[in-house]
Amino acid sequence: MEILKDLSSYIESIEIYSDIKLPSGNFEKCEKCNLNRRNFLKSTIEISQTDPFRALTIFEQILKNNTLTDKKCEECRIKYHKILSEIVSKAEFKKHIVENDIDSNFFYTNYIRSYVRPGFIDSYIQLEPPPDAVFLKSYEVQRKGGRPIDISLYVLRTKPEKLYFVVPPEYDLPLTELYLLEKVRSYLSRHRPKDASFMDAETAREYFQRLGKQVITKFIKEQGIDINADRIEYLADIFARYTAGFGILEDILIDPNIQDVYVNAPVTNNPLHIVLDGEEYTSNVYLSVGDIDALSSRFRTLSGRAFSEASPVLDMYLENYHTRVAAISNPLTPRGIAFALRKHRQKPWTLAHFIDNCMISPLAAGFLSFLVDGQASMLLAGSRGSGKTSLLSALMLEIPQRFRILTIEDTSEIPVDNLQKIGYKIQSLITKSISSGSGSSEINPADALRTALRLGESILILGEVRGVEAKVLFEAMRVGAAGNLIMGTIHGSTTRDVYERVVYDIGVPPTSFKAVDAVVIAAPIRAEGGIERKRRVTQISEITKTGWAINPDPDKIFQDIMTYNTAKDELTSTNLLEMGQSQIIRNVAKKWGITVEKAMQNIRLRTEIKQIIVEHSKKNKELLEATSVRDANNAFWMFIEENKNRKKEVDYKEVRSKWMRWFDNYIGRTYT
Repeated sequence: MEILKDLSSYIESIEIYSDIKLPSGNFEKCEKCNLNRRNFLKSTIEISQTDPFRALTIFEQILKNNTLTDKKCEECRIKYHKILSEIVSKAEFKKHIVENDIDSNFFYTNYIRSYVRPGFIDSYIQLEPPPDAVFLKSYEVQRKGGRPIDISLYVLRTKPEKLYFVVPPEYDLPLTELYLLEKVRSYLSRHRPKDASFMDAETAREYFQRLGKQVITKFIKEQGIDINADRIEYLADIFARYTAGFGILEDILIDPNIQDVYVNAPVTNNPLHIVLDGEEYTSNVYLSVGDIDALSSRFRTLSGRAFSEASPVLDMYLENYHTRVAAISNPLTPRGIAFALRKHRQKPWTLAHFIDNCMISPLAAGFLSFLVDGQASMLLAGSRGSGKTSLLSALMLEIPQRFRILTIEDTSEIPVDNLQKIGYKIQSLITKSISSGSGSSEINPADALRTALRLGESILILGEVRGVEAKVLFEAMRVGAAGNLIMGTIHGSTTRDVYERVVYDIGVPPTSFKAVDAVVIAAPIRAEGGIERKRRVTQISEITKTGWAINPDPDKIFQDIMTYNTAKDELTSTNLLEMGQSQIIRNVAKKWGITVEKAMQNIRLRTEIKQIIVEHSKKNKELLEATSVRDANNAFWMFIEENKNRKKEVDYKEVRSKWMRWFDNYIGRTYT
């Protein structure tokens, strides 16, 4: 609109030059020159009425080439050029132009392109990348049915930011199909569905899909429009997406590369903010106030939790998109409703994935696998987005399948369904979240934990340790009532942070904290202060079990087993691991009735197995997935058990040899 205003002002401001008095000397030929100049001014100003950009270009070219001017008439020439310069200077719209050497068609197409969107889309989408955008790469995301979505990534030259650029296929629908979708929307606004199932949050999407299909089919028969069945299904899906779904947000959430999506208030001023592969991007998508109201209503209905001024925080999980939603509203945010959506990988993470992505070293993966198998209690700490929950899920695959697992979460983030499908025995418990009101029927975390401890011998996994339930957990660990392995996540950037949070913030006695065997720290690393963030495990420490004072110094109760080397960008081991001097290794060795040297052989073989899987995954990425890791771990345990039954102690060279033969056969049998 600003460019249109400037164009209009330019047209009006140069009209007066049509009849302006031109400079004249004492020569007879001046009249002839002035006639040419006057005709030129009039014709070019007439051009400006319909094409101001072209008129400006002509004026600039005359100034550049000195045409229509006799060089001998220097005084006239200077005065005439002054007039042309004044005309050019009035073109305020030039300030909007970034490119050089462009024609009228390019200017009007790219700078004042009319914004047309389908009537059923309320969001605003910039249809062209900004002029300072430098293309990085593009890729496709496959949408169910219909054509894929094209994603383009750009770097912006004028600021240290990257751009995530997407235009939904709906913007390229033929007019006939747009007409059909408008007909469906109009029909729905006039006809209330007789079937009350459309009010059920779980089935509303399917209901509107069926309704859209029926109404579209009816209209194409009436109008004699030729559209095949697959296309009808596609159009019905679009209708359902923008009626009972999440609109354009769905296209963002199905992108497997995205980790976080932030909707900041007020939405009309802020584009969607996206974290993709650990890097932050702005986007070309602006949600509307109507979008926000619709999303809030759907989140409230799907979660069954309150979301209002009385309950301004909502936590929930979108199972179909593997996404955790945190929503805030007035009075917590006075400028409108805002959302933070954290996406989880559709398939479970594995330690092999983390090695492949350099988040963890093969030795660290082998060591953590050993600790999990040895039933050492661990806390995984880090800031939000550090990868601690993903690491927790990966470590669950290192639990032998014969064991029963109990998970406790307030919002489902651990991929319980996926793990159950591949044979893990898991029972999940969902507790009351922070955002649940006092009248909520959900079970509070402390009661859920007490219940879990009565549900029989099980491995206990806590989605997050953060409240009064921690006192119950640590007391159970201290007296041995918790049974087997316990793992959980907690916020904290260092081991000291973890200790102080548990002891001082939550109120767990120091003697109970001693029941923890190890703390693993994960963090997003910005190398040399750059923009890119890399998720890394930065520290693995054990808790000493002896020499504790009543209020011990947090710096003295932890011993680093592995630490992050910034220069090398890798996790390196200390002498505690290299020389087998770690207390936790000795404790597991004692529990298994083996020597420390045998325990070290076990760790080294686990390390080598992880390394081999990752190396072979270069040819087939499926080897990194949970099913392959499960099979590899099961083979490892079976060969150890078989070897132990035949001999008094395990021969790890023989186990390695058998596992290698099994793995070669497994690859040939499964992935060829």
